Amino acid sequence: MRITQETDYAFRIVSYLAANEGKVVGAPQIAESEGVTKRFTLRILRKLNLAGITDAKRGSKGGYFLKKAKEEITMYDILVAVDGPIVINRCLQKEDSFCSKHPDEDRRSCKFHLALAGMQSNIIKMFKSQTIDKFI
Repeated sequence: MRITQETDYAFRIVSYLAANEGKVVGAPQIAESEGVTKRFTLRILRKLNLAGITDAKRGSKGGYFLKKAKEEITMYDILVAVDGPIVINRCLQKEDSFCSKHPDEDRRSCKFHLALAGMQSNIIKMFKSQTIDKFI
């Protein structure tokens, strides 16, 4: 598993909006402040909007704002909004699990699957325990 540059930027964008909670902030201002191109900022904000983390206000005084309280937004929420669910091995994917050793069997009997599932669960718990208000 590797956190993408896009997710890293999303953490910073949400943190910036959290520091300006209650304000509507334009994408150019967010981009400049966080060192992200305007185009990439807009792309990330679109994903955050779809996930219900941020929202947009249109018009001359438009911009972006947090849709949830900063204490409720976790790093996990942001990561999933941008990159999708955390899956450290293909056998742990819900839709397309694959195991070359146990293709038709119950994977719960595989020691590697069990160990990896535990590790993945711990990683998810760590991301869920970190709320964005801790990064302002």
